[in-house]
Amino acid sequence: MSRFQLSLNVDDVDASVEFYTKLFGVEPAKHRAGYANFVVEDPPMKLIVIENEGTPGSINHVGIEHETGDQVATETERVAAAGLPVEVDDPHTCCFATQEKAWTQDADGVSWEIYTVTEHTPNFGASPRGNTPLDLLLPPVTGDELRTALSDTTTVVIDAQGDGGFEKQHIAGALNFGLTDVETQAAAAISTKDQRVILYCTDADCLGAEFIGTQLVDAGYTNVGRFPGGIESWAAAGGCIDASPVASTPADSTP
Repeated sequence: MSRFQLSLNVDDVDASVEFYTKLFGVEPAKHRAGYANFVVEDPPMKLIVIENEGTPGSINHVGIEHETGDQVATETERVAAAGLPVEVDDPHTCCFATQEKAWTQDADGVSWEIYTVTEHTPNFGASPRGNTPLDLLLPPVTGDELRTALSDTTTVVIDAQGDGGFEKQHIAGALNFGLTDVETQAAAAISTKDQRVILYCTDADCLGAEFIGTQLVDAGYTNVGRFPGGIESWAAAGGCIDASPVASTPADSTP
């Protein structure tokens, strides 16, 4: 069964969840910081509410959700044959799900998506319309979560300070990533696109984690977070700091 989708820009997701739970009589299917969606059976509709992507109270976009990728392809071909402008997206992660989709736009600039969900993911991903809030794109992790991750061999912790920062000081157990050829480094250091990855930089004002993390999300990595306070916060909390130049990514290693 296909269903209509309405995505709204809101000021406060939690307040919106309270209102729409009462309005529709159902709990949200997903409720995360800054984001929630409702799957309503009668009438068949998916409602999305999201903070900080546009003026509160305005429409973010609308669309039709289908059950399969074949249905998306059929509808996309029909819309294109009717003479409407169509933009086909490569499968990617957005709104805590991996999706196959295409877009069209009405005469007033309202975006419509034709899509299906192929799997659900722990991270938001990147909105193809842009302006994804940083805390949705790269969810912050706490010091305790980072400490646990450093002892977990399935998690990759990345130092994103850039040139010279890692050699000066880094969190013990982290990998050194340069600020160029990020996808090449990622392919060598991260086993799968859904492996857990945590990035950090020097301090709260350093943008290295945001810079590298955004490229990872754009490349299809679906479980990327960041430790916002960086080394400064880690050291202040008594975390272990190393100054020995080890643990570089294979792409950065010298022969």
